[in-house]
Amino acid sequence: MKKKRVVVAGVALCVALVVRLVTMAAFPVFEPSEARYAAISANMARTGDFIVPRFTCNGIYQPFAGKPPLVFQASGLACRWLGVNEFAVRLFPFLSFLALIFLTYAAVRSKRSHEAGMLAAGICATSCAAYATAGFAMTDMPLACCASGALLLYWARPDGKRLEIWRSLAIAALLALGMLVKGPVALALFALPAIVDAAANRRWRVFADWRAIAPALPLFIAICAPWFVLMEIREPGFLRYFFVNENILRFLVHDYGDKYGAGREAFRGVAVVWALVVTLPWSLFLLRKTRYSLRCDFPLLAVCTIAFFWCLTSRVPLAYLLPVTPLFAAHLAMRDEISHHLWRTLPFAAAGVACITIAALAIAHSTSPKKMPGADAPKRISDHYFSYEFYNGPWGEGAPE
Repeated sequence: MKKKRVVVAGVALCVALVVRLVTMAAFPVFEPSEARYAAISANMARTGDFIVPRFTCNGIYQPFAGKPPLVFQASGLACRWLGVNEFAVRLFPFLSFLALIFLTYAAVRSKRSHEAGMLAAGICATSCAAYATAGFAMTDMPLACCASGALLLYWARPDGKRLEIWRSLAIAALLALGMLVKGPVALALFALPAIVDAAANRRWRVFADWRAIAPALPLFIAICAPWFVLMEIREPGFLRYFFVNENILRFLVHDYGDKYGAGREAFRGVAVVWALVVTLPWSLFLLRKTRYSLRCDFPLLAVCTIAFFWCLTSRVPLAYLLPVTPLFAAHLAMRDEISHHLWRTLPFAAAGVACITIAALAIAHSTSPKKMPGADAPKRISDHYFSYEFYNGPWGEGAPE
């Protein structure tokens, strides 16, 4: 029976992943955010400049200092190899999704069993927000892979043991890549749960083993520092704007000097709501009247810590809570008392997220025809469509024709 349910769930999961892979090529890029990131990646591929991200803003073809370049560089290379198209620009986030599923499986398997690891991977893959986001040319899924992957590696170490050197190096590499995906938020998403766990369980010696930590620091610096130095040389003032405006003032003041528009406003505490939404349909198991109890293991502690961290600001898009998805999946998969219900739900969850995603993409496509391929060039600078820039190339230096 156990083997049969694993096979059924595995087949359903594979079909869902294939469906998402197909939809990546079937639908045009969507305005505004995905089209903007897609345009930056395509411009890198067209110009051959993989150091400075560039796009058209306020009628001027200029550097983009809002995000580090890793996603743009990876997607730009995919455009070089596969052509400038929707599939190429969305491939790296999807591969990050697959890597996150594997890391979830590996962490839970090391703590419990192969079957528990498979269950955790399935829960992670069929969470609605993660499944949908995996097929968009955005930075959110790669960030979740780096930050949550580092937390899963930290948690998966043998109980009561210090970090092995290889594990410390892997965590440092993931955090360095996270810095190149979205900046210091990757460090915060890892450090806060690790520090809370150490304080709650008196595990400070994990951070005192310099034999494991000392090699990790040079690796971290070697991976992420060169680009920031090169960017500051090419575009003086970048470091101050990126670290101060985009990563500090953005979350503290309303007018933080944003060059590219206004930050999304919500209410303080909305992160708790988003944490429940991004883990749907699996967060509904919190409402079940079973023997399931909220025992506070490290994955659940990390979920709560990340949600509380984002509660400190009102500028929290839903995608910022994606890193809790694999951690919540690991937490559920470790609960033997509800594993039977989880396995039984998994095929239906896979079918459901695939159908919902296809329907949502179709509706978005049908309601935004002017922003799709073939649309006329905007007549005014303020009407600039990033999707037009993605499909037709940058307008070049200065104002558009």
